[in-house]
Amino acid sequence: KLVSSIGIGTVACGVAKANADVIQISGGDGGTGASPLSSIKHAGCPWELGLSEAHSALLTNGLRDRVTIRVDGGIRTGRDIAIAAMMGAEEYGFGTIVMIAEGCVMARVCHLNTCPVGVTSQKEELRKKFPGTPEHVVNFFHFVAEELRNIMAHLGYDKFEDLIGRADLLT
Repeated sequence: KLVSSIGIGTVACGVAKANADVIQISGGDGGTGASPLSSIKHAGCPWELGLSEAHSALLTNGLRDRVTIRVDGGIRTGRDIAIAAMMGAEEYGFGTIVMIAEGCVMARVCHLNTCPVGVTSQKEELRKKFPGTPEHVVNFFHFVAEELRNIMAHLGYDKFEDLIGRADLLT
């Protein structure tokens, strides 16, 4: 797991040469309520910057086919997935937005066992307040997939794999 920052391309090449299977690039946005707000501020650059540098460095050094690039840190929409794919990512991590779809209110008190909606609490009286169901998360991903399908149709693609690494489509 590499934090998106200047010089990430060099590190990514070293990780690929060390026979890693996956390089995960985490952007500075995102971070769930489990982390205190003070520890996620100023924690790296946007994932787009780190992804573009890492993908470019791996291509230049002939290492791109050795690893799968995964990106996370503020991925929220089908548009984000399309952009990440065009910039070279093959896997995508969702965090905060899925918690919100499930019913999280981002009170940022997960570590205190006092979650007001019972998402992260072990206290039975708080857990009874939990509003989420698996169907909420499934529904969210259906909407993300639908948005991605619309973007692909607009670009004239029917296979998602054909978007990966096509940064020329971003213009």
